Amino acid sequence: MACGTGIENRPVMFCPEKSGTFQKRNTENNVKDFLNTNDRTSGLRLTDGEQLMLPCFSGESKTELYIVYFVGRTEKERSFWDVYSKNGFWKGKNNEQVHRYSKDMERYINARINQYDVFAIALNKRMVKDIREDEFLPDSNAVYKTYLLTNGKWIQTDSFRVQDVPKDTGRYLMNISCRRGKKSLEVLGDSLVSLLDFSDRVNCSCTSGREDCVLDCLRVDYFLLFSSARMPVMLLDAAHKLLFKKYKEKRKTTEHIKVYALLSVNNKVTDSVLCYEYYSNAENLSAYEQIFYIDTNQRKIWTVKLTYDVEGAGADAVKVCTIDLDRNCFVQENAIKNNPTDVLKNE
Repeated sequence: MACGTGIENRPVMFCPEKSGTFQKRNTENNVKDFLNTNDRTSGLRLTDGEQLMLPCFSGESKTELYIVYFVGRTEKERSFWDVYSKNGFWKGKNNEQVHRYSKDMERYINARINQYDVFAIALNKRMVKDIREDEFLPDSNAVYKTYLLTNGKWIQTDSFRVQDVPKDTGRYLMNISCRRGKKSLEVLGDSLVSLLDFSDRVNCSCTSGREDCVLDCLRVDYFLLFSSARMPVMLLDAAHKLLFKKYKEKRKTTEHIKVYALLSVNNKVTDSVLCYEYYSNAENLSAYEQIFYIDTNQRKIWTVKLTYDVEGAGADAVKVCTIDLDRNCFVQENAIKNNPTDVLKNE
């Protein structure tokens, strides 16, 4: 079971790897320290049996059993841990012997910790009943608590009953990140996209073997931003606002997401433009993504298509359109725009 915890499976069982037997305690320390190395019961490893593989380790404090997860803030950072990726952490390594690389994994994460959200899912020992000498099953009324490391403190962000254990821990934690991080500035996208030489920077710095890719400087995870079913709304003035509409298609080896920005005038949609798109194909290890930046003061939207493969990333020319509030439409400045009505009808 992943990280020696079994949170990803039912029934939920804990298998501490420390020597000695489990002892229940009735006191609880209000100061959380899930990163205390003395409380670890496993080395760093990957979640198992889930689509999204996350580095994690298990631990046991005086009052709680828990798992700590490291969730990359960008799609690139998360896919780095995929054992099937030919260009990630496991390149040239034996992914059947994860324990051999625990220290290497930890060094990598420590060096890039600002690129990760750190979560802990914990269960109070009072909610665990003894099954056998080294395995424990939560009570039927047990409640797990989810914490996020925020400014050096563990802040509870969610909880769930043992009957409602998430089927996919990675997606569950990403949704929490999305709920907490979906602020207005993130909805606007990243201003780097509006730079005149952004495409040139991508094409020069994001080739295989380079460690200074400009895409690593993006502060917005677009994939995560639109992973929630609830789409954001952006007010432009008293009459105008931007809505966002998402279309998603997922098959066995491919995933395709499109997000349109809709211009609404007095609650009536008058025009639309494709602002975000993501497509991945697991068979040929390729993907492309269109990202954007919206400047509400200039009334402009910049978009650029990025292509990912084993050789790195490349960028097409940046496209710009104006949000024309007089004519109530989007006007492309340097490209021919599809008819928005036809686009929406065809989806």
